Amino acid sequence: MKTSNPAGKRRAPMPEFYMPAMWPLDLQNLIADWWAAWRWRRQMRRLLEDEASGAARLGSFRRAVEDGARERLGVIAARFAERRRQNRGA
Repeated sequence: MKTSNPAGKRRAPMPEFYMPAMWPLDLQNLIADWWAAWRWRRQMRRLLEDEASGAARLGSFRRAVEDGARERLGVIAARFAERRRQNRGA
């Protein structure tokens, strides 16, 4: 039986091994994207701290690192999700 998807979103492909007791794959992907976004932003903030203490030199990349350190997690997570979708399709 074919069901329509009102949101028009494509479903994640079913893994080769799937157990019914597993949590939804979309939830797993969402958590992974948010976790990766948090880690990336934390890395940007640490780079700024390292530069302030003299342990690192950012040079011309300082502005990009500052922007990344200030960026909202939701925006970063959306970027990670988009990259994941593009890599899955390739």
